[in-house]
Amino acid sequence: MSDPEDPGREAPENSWATGENPEVKSIYRRLLATHPAMDGHSYNAAMNGSEVDDLAYQIDSLAAEAAVVPDLVLVQTIDNDMRCDGTDAENLRTFGKTLDQALSQIETDLPGARMFLVSPWADVATWTEWAQHIPAHVSANSGTEPCDVFDEKGRPRPAGIASMQAILDGYLETLERVCDQHRGCATDGRALEREFVPVDADVSLDNNHLSIAGHAKYAAIAWDALPEEIKTSR
Repeated sequence: MSDPEDPGREAPENSWATGENPEVKSIYRRLLATHPAMDGHSYNAAMNGSEVDDLAYQIDSLAAEAAVVPDLVLVQTIDNDMRCDGTDAENLRTFGKTLDQALSQIETDLPGARMFLVSPWADVATWTEWAQHIPAHVSANSGTEPCDVFDEKGRPRPAGIASMQAILDGYLETLERVCDQHRGCATDGRALEREFVPVDADVSLDNNHLSIAGHAKYAAIAWDALPEEIKTSR
């Protein structure tokens, strides 16, 4: 959704992770400045709407596509794994087990690759503050369910904001715990959740996916959180 001229087209060139669009200044382009041998070696196996269960297939795709073993694998997950129906607490065990298997798969199939796991953009309260002027978001997130952040009158709902944040925290804690169990794995320390403050220009026409400007903002925060040893390693 990041191509304003053709929103329905997949536009990997705008990816915060691997994109070549100079407006975005992706992690790949930033690393390329000091690692010229990386030129032409960025691979994107991302899938719109994917869940943690899809990581195994994505890793298989990456291993098959990559002409050389990657030095760094960037993983963005969680959003679509949140159930918001009262079952998230029990789902955390499955989420953690599946993520652990995926990271082990990276270690086996892509030996020596470092792993960097990022958090979703914006915390729940920040997202709600931005979304409250977008009727579609208010309508879709109004009610009394665990992740309903607006009440029936479209006003921010503190109980829902707190409940959804607690659910998100559970997944982030699980992600961090699993990452800690794998050598060469690091997280962004929730920098993207904490520092990404969305404005209208950051999102695409569906008010859900990131625009080119949003990917650029995401890339800048992720880059600052990327461990220095990854940036400087050869």
